[in-house]
Amino acid sequence: IILVYFVGFFLASFIGRASWRLVEGVLQRIPLIRAIYPNVKQVTDFLLSERKVEFSGVVAVEYPRKGVWSLGLSTGRPLRRLQETVPDDELVTVFVPSSPAPFTGWVVTAPRRDLIELNLSIDEAMRYLISGGVIKPDELSGTPSLPILG
Repeated sequence: IILVYFVGFFLASFIGRASWRLVEGVLQRIPLIRAIYPNVKQVTDFLLSERKVEFSGVVAVEYPRKGVWSLGLSTGRPLRRLQETVPDDELVTVFVPSSPAPFTGWVVTAPRRDLIELNLSIDEAMRYLISGGVIKPDELSGTPSLPILG
């Protein structure tokens, strides 16, 4: 524990940061590591950063096929190249969480006109997803829901 503390203290200093940049430069020159390291670094930097992932809202998107609606969290604009290929439609990127582990899922990009914006909070949507659709937001508010299947 003491060793980890001192290594962290050293790397946080000016000399430590410069040393780490030098080590990263050497790693970037090794063929196999050069192919893997930048991607792993980008993911770990994102996961360990204090930035929060911001969702714009809760939407319903026809996924995985037409006629089947999935609950999703709108994350904002799509990849620029994708939007440039479909200039006639405003595209939106949507994260479709899987149940019961909503930290995994799929990222889909769909035209805004094909999405249904839902008046749900992120918390309500997550409870619905984690419960596998058992806990419905309208039941939380006291509004009775109609049975779907006989």
